[in-house]
Amino acid sequence: MFFRRSIFVKLLSWFFLNLIFLGLILTLFFQIQFYVSPDSFLRLHAEKETASLRHLIRHELTRLPRDQWDELLSRYGQAFSVELSLFTPSGHELAGNIGDLPPEVLSEIKVRARKRGPRSERGRWREARQGRQSFPAHQLPERRIFRVRSLNPTRYWLGVPVPILNSDGSGFVPAILIAATDSLFASALYPNPMPWLVGALLIVLFSLLWWWPMVRHITRPLREMNRATEEIARGDLKVQLDEKRIDEIGCLGRSINHMALRLDGFITGQKRFLSDVAHELCSPLARLRMGLAVLEKRLDSGQQEGFADVEEEADEIAELVDEILAFSRAELRPEAVTLAVVPIVEIVNRALEREKWARNRFKLSLEKDLTVKANTELLLRALVNLLRNALRYGDPDSLVDITAVRRENEVVLEVRDYGPGVPEAELECIFEPFYRLEPDRNRKSGGSGLGLAIVKTCVEASHGKVRARNLEPSGLSVTIELPAD
Repeated sequence: MFFRRSIFVKLLSWFFLNLIFLGLILTLFFQIQFYVSPDSFLRLHAEKETASLRHLIRHELTRLPRDQWDELLSRYGQAFSVELSLFTPSGHELAGNIGDLPPEVLSEIKVRARKRGPRSERGRWREARQGRQSFPAHQLPERRIFRVRSLNPTRYWLGVPVPILNSDGSGFVPAILIAATDSLFASALYPNPMPWLVGALLIVLFSLLWWWPMVRHITRPLREMNRATEEIARGDLKVQLDEKRIDEIGCLGRSINHMALRLDGFITGQKRFLSDVAHELCSPLARLRMGLAVLEKRLDSGQQEGFADVEEEADEIAELVDEILAFSRAELRPEAVTLAVVPIVEIVNRALEREKWARNRFKLSLEKDLTVKANTELLLRALVNLLRNALRYGDPDSLVDITAVRRENEVVLEVRDYGPGVPEAELECIFEPFYRLEPDRNRKSGGSGLGLAIVKTCVEASHGKVRARNLEPSGLSVTIELPAD
C-alpha cells in the first residue's frame, strides 16, 4: 500500500528497475562477447593474451622433446591460471592433464574440423591428422580460435590451433591447445567483465547521486502539501506553504494557500454570523418568554393546553440559541486556549452535579489519580454534551458507561450508550455542525445537530482527538483522547 501511495518510492523503484534492466543488458553483453568473433574489439585484450600464449607454446613445443610437453603445459597453465592440454583434431590428448573432453568441446572440435577449406585439400588434411602427411607452415589449413561453455559442472573452454613440427622436421601437423577454467575472472585468456562491472558501478553511483536531489526536490514539497491539506481537513486553516517555486508544484502550493485563506474567511464569517444572530435573538427571546409567563397567569384552564405548546416551542428556540452560543464560544483556536492539569474523576463528578443527573443511570470505571492537560471549562462542556447525547439516544433501560484509562502518553475517556448506534457511512459526519440523522434523530426527538460538534471543537481546542464507533450488537462509543499530565 505504501508503494502505491508514495511518489518517492515509485520514482526510486523505477530508477532501480532501470538499473536491473541495465544489469541484464550487461550480463547479456558478457555472454555475447564470449561467442563473438576473435577479432572483435570486445575481446581485443583476451585475444592479445591468447596470441601471446599461442606463440610461446608453439615456440617451446618446437624446441622441446615430447616427454617434456606435460611439464611445459603445466608451467604455462599456472602462469595464465588455466589448465592446458594439447589435442589432435580428432580429440586425442597428446599432452597435459585435462583428460576427457566434455561433449560440447568435442562437438565444437569436430564441427570446426569439417570446415577446413577447399574440397581439394581434404585428403591432405585427413592424412595430416593421421600423422601420414605434414604441411609447410604457410599451407596449414586455417583454423580459428573457439570458446565453449560446458555444463554440469560449468567450465569455460578455449581452443587455440597450434601447429606442431613433425618428428622428422619436414613440416607441421595441426593440433589444438585446449585451455579450461572454472571462472571467467580467473584468466586473462577470457573476456574479463571486471572493467565493465567497475564502470557499471560508477554509473550506478553517479546516477544515484544525480537522481536523489531531483527526487527529493519533487517529493519534499508534496509531503508538505499533504500535511497542509490534512491540517485543513482537521479545521486548522492557518497553514502556509512556500510560494518561492515557479514550477507546477509552486503553483499548486499557492493554490492551496489561497484556498485555505478563502476557507478561513468563509468559516470565520459563518461563525461571526451565527454568534451575532444568537446574540441578537437573546433579547427578544427573553422578552417573549417573559411575556408568555405573564400571559399564562391570565389564561383560564381551557386555554392552558394550547398555551403549553406555544411555550414548548419558545423553550426549543431558547435551547437552540443557547447551543449556537455554546458552539461559537467553543470554536477557539488551540493556541488561544489555556491548558491546566484536570483530574478526570473531578471533571466527571462536576458534569453529573451540574446537570443533576441520577448517578444510578451511569456506570463509572475511572482510574484513580488520572489527570490530563486540558482546558477545564471546555472539557466540562464537551463531557456534558456527550453525556446528554448518550442519555437522549441510548437505551433507557441500560446504563451509560463512563471509563477512563491511560495509554502511554495519553488518557482515553470513553462514553458508551446502548442505543441504535449510527450508520457506518455517517460516523465521520456526526461531528459536523447542524448534522442530524434523519429520521432517527430529528427535532422531535430533540437535538439541533450541534451537540457532538461542540464536543469536537472543545476537545480539539485542548489539543485532543475525538472518535466514534459502533458497538456490537448495538450502541455507540465516543472516545476523547487527551495528553496525559
